[in-house]
Amino acid sequence: MAVERFSVRSSDGVEISVQKAGTGPPLLLVHGSLLNGEMTWGRVLPPLAERFTVYAMDRRGRAPSGDAKKYSIANEADDIASVVETIGGRVTIVAHSYGAFATLEALDRLKTVSHLILYEPPVTLKPVDTDSVADRMDQALEANDLEQIVIIFLRDQIGVPPEGIEMMRSSPIWPVVLQIAPTLPREARAVNTYRPSTERLANWKTPTTVLLGSMSVGLLRDAAYFVRDAIPGCQIVILEGQGHSAMFQAPDLFVNKIVEIAA
Repeated sequence: MAVERFSVRSSDGVEISVQKAGTGPPLLLVHGSLLNGEMTWGRVLPPLAERFTVYAMDRRGRAPSGDAKKYSIANEADDIASVVETIGGRVTIVAHSYGAFATLEALDRLKTVSHLILYEPPVTLKPVDTDSVADRMDQALEANDLEQIVIIFLRDQIGVPPEGIEMMRSSPIWPVVLQIAPTLPREARAVNTYRPSTERLANWKTPTTVLLGSMSVGLLRDAAYFVRDAIPGCQIVILEGQGHSAMFQAPDLFVNKIVEIAA
């Protein structure tokens, strides 16, 4: 599989790196927190590239993409919109978790999207009383304690049990997660304080599908149904037996669902 990389300059000058592979209709992959594009989509990109021209962006703060001193969800939205504009033509977006969260902020700038596929975006109208989590992560960042940042994020922000954290700490991805750790406090605070624009969602007319793992509960499940109800004509597709990471746990199922939806 031939792979190439190119960079897109976002509105604030940050360079966003994009991996390109395959042939066919354009498909943009937008990853969530913790990981980068290569690690998030590594198991599904080759089969998707058999059907699509796949573009996998690395969100700001993940090398080889750049970053800025100041952060806002609006900058993330501009990054996505800039990549879509550079791709050109009609584009299907598949966005996971925080990537889906940022994509929702970009809706009024995504004029050429043909289908939007959102995998468990963490958005809700209900207040989230976890700002102290982001504060503690900021304190760990000031102390340059990258491992503590990740542990707080996993344990207190997204509710990973102790055995899950230990499994991740012993896995090959842990060094990459530590490199990305400085982005986690700001992303946690964005999720915890963000209130989605119901008007923006109601005005979105492009076909939209929300992916929801059958085992996902709490905020992620509630958010999926909130988005489904807020966007006219939006459909939910259940990933049976899956939670928040079907692209790792069931790559064949994930690819088949994307092909069915985007065909």
